[in-house]
Amino acid sequence: GKSGHGATPAALVVGPGFAFVALRLRRIQTAIIPRNRSSRRVVEKLDIRDEGVALRYLEINGAWEDHIRYALTTEEWVERGSALCAEWID
Repeated sequence: GKSGHGATPAALVVGPGFAFVALRLRRIQTAIIPRNRSSRRVVEKLDIRDEGVALRYLEINGAWEDHIRYALTTEEWVERGSALCAEWID
């Protein structure tokens, strides 16, 4: 990736490209526990769409945890993918 950007955002740009082009998926999503600020910052930096809070989404260590869902559709990738690649990948 470009200097100072970090590997995580670049990986999150390469992944959707593979998912939409090679695997022909229609949409991808990730769900992040609200208190996980560093992961939320990464998807927000990439402007991945916030679909809201899924209450009691997953059971983790015996506790049902809320998660914020973020998603990207193939149409959004067609519209934004080349710009994301240009910004985050050399």
